[in-house]
Amino acid sequence: MDVTISANGSVLPERRTELVRYDDVQIEVVFEGNGPAVVLLPSLARDSDDYDEVAEGLAAGGFRILRPKPRGIGRSTGPMTKITLHDFARDIAEVVKAHGGGKAVVVGHAYGNWVARMTATDYPALVRGVVIAAGPAKPYPPELAATVPKAGNLSLSDEERLAALHFAFFRATIRPSG
Repeated sequence: MDVTISANGSVLPERRTELVRYDDVQIEVVFEGNGPAVVLLPSLARDSDDYDEVAEGLAAGGFRILRPKPRGIGRSTGPMTKITLHDFARDIAEVVKAHGGGKAVVVGHAYGNWVARMTATDYPALVRGVVIAAGPAKPYPPELAATVPKAGNLSLSDEERLAALHFAFFRATIRPSG
């Protein structure tokens, strides 16, 4: 059996990945730990792997961490047109039903807060609570809305993606070295 050791020398809970399927949707879920379930939802156009360190700490603290990858990321698939927050909420509800022991706290980072809140609205019996992490303002500049998806678009060059990432998330400019 492989054991992973953290920087401070403690043994880390095993990290696993499984697929949750329903209708024509498949959601890849990274999960680890045991105990009360906590679902971690990333921000727009981001992978749930962004939560690696947070998940590690929560799992070591006695929680079962579920990190569904949004549709279009990893092995998560499903319709991507004519969908609403209700569709994304169902994705999360199916994950909680399959791996959350029937009830979970749902943490939504930035855009993920809207999915977390819709999950609680549509599936209240499955949601113990909602945590909004870095919740965005409802209206924000259109250039920001156009830039965020570029940061995660793998068809763009690394330079274009990094420039978009810095503009959208750090409001910094990248200057060529040299």
